[in-house]
Amino acid sequence: MTTTDTVRVRIAPSPTGNCHVGTARTALYNMLFARKYGGKFVLRIDDTDLQRSTKESEEGVLEGLRWLGIKWDEGPDVGGPYAPYRQMERHHTYREVVSQLLASGQAYYCYCTPEELDAERKAAMEEGRPPRYSGKCAHLTAEQRAELDAAGAKRVVRLRAPQETLTFVDLLRGEQHKDMAERGDFVIVKSDGSPVYNFATVVDEHLMEITHVFRAVEHLTNTFDQLSVYKAMGWKPPQFGHLTLMLNPDRTKISKRAGAVYIGEFREMGYLPEALINFLALLGWNPGTDQEIFDMDGLVQAFSVETLSKSDAIFDIKKLDWFNGVYIRSLSVPELALRVKPFMERAGFDVSDEARLEAAVALVTDRLNKLTEAPDMLGFLFTKDVAISAESFAGKAKIGPEQILDALKQADGVLRQVDTWEHGPIEASLRALAEAMGWKIGDLLMQVRIAITGRRVTPPLFESLVLLGKDESLRRIGLAIAALEH
Repeated sequence: MTTTDTVRVRIAPSPTGNCHVGTARTALYNMLFARKYGGKFVLRIDDTDLQRSTKESEEGVLEGLRWLGIKWDEGPDVGGPYAPYRQMERHHTYREVVSQLLASGQAYYCYCTPEELDAERKAAMEEGRPPRYSGKCAHLTAEQRAELDAAGAKRVVRLRAPQETLTFVDLLRGEQHKDMAERGDFVIVKSDGSPVYNFATVVDEHLMEITHVFRAVEHLTNTFDQLSVYKAMGWKPPQFGHLTLMLNPDRTKISKRAGAVYIGEFREMGYLPEALINFLALLGWNPGTDQEIFDMDGLVQAFSVETLSKSDAIFDIKKLDWFNGVYIRSLSVPELALRVKPFMERAGFDVSDEARLEAAVALVTDRLNKLTEAPDMLGFLFTKDVAISAESFAGKAKIGPEQILDALKQADGVLRQVDTWEHGPIEASLRALAEAMGWKIGDLLMQVRIAITGRRVTPPLFESLVLLGKDESLRRIGLAIAALEH
């Protein structure tokens, strides 16, 4: 795709909750498009929902996008030439446009009560007609309006819907059309004076000189109401592209009921922002090659509207886990330790010794798929409170408690003789003991592993012993011996 105008795109989230993965994907595609064509990416807060919009939710949305590495050129936090970037701070612009529409006769005041409108809808549906507004207030005289105003009647502003079929070419879905004669005149300003979304967003897009609107497919039907506003004002609309849905593996729409949907949740679950961005990019876009791993610069270079998918995308959490593992293993040990540290601290472990934490993280880099797994894998290295009991050793029937007790006592004896507490001498002493006992080395190491960790699956044993130190390792073996004896 090429364009002769300066590309200006936007993301316009409603601050009514945390940052949804759908919002993040839409923001990502808009940012990639702007970067691809040297344009501007605008973030605007659509806070016309007065009852649900909060400052906390706004910051939650912005923080989620920032964490992912999505950066905007203009917005409520960074400013820009088209400020303000919150709809509730732009009411003067909406009032000006409404005045123009009322003056030209393209819009009018409607005084119909909710009860009257409900009755109209019910009658239309009973008669098999589309439940659209009848236009009852479309031709009130100035005197009639004055009487209603004097009586304190509540009023909204309605736009006269064009009595024709409106058409636009969706950048993903091709030609779209709708007969607006079936729509009926629709509300653009509520009775409390606040603008309706489909009106406010048009005013903002026009005044902010937005050239392309990429948004969720749920907004496809809204486009025709918006085109009606553009037509009434004589404004050129932007180009529209409506993105596919994100679905669960069972092809239901992704929702909170089926699992995590907010960026903050994925952050808490131990996903890396780089992995989540890469995963989201491929949910609705195909680079046209077998390449799956992209950094942000790579995404900008490869991205194109032509390769955006026309089919709904499956949100496969197992695929996200795979991406996360790939990105974890791409980090240096110091960087991974830095990412792991908050999760270890949250679990109650003292990881202030950076060198020790890095040494521990190095043991599990190849096994870690989410940062939340680190405390479970490494916690025994940062605490003295490892729960060990006789039941911890219950396992293979061929090795009884008496044999395990004897093996640990002998292991304790040979390990006390190790002068240099390093991997090589520790391994040599235990291998020699296993051979002398006639045991498989794996069987002996399993008993020592359980004694020092309380678990059967842990990071490499010899490196773990080195990190624990000789005194602590022997102390734990002693506790295990005592547990088996009693």
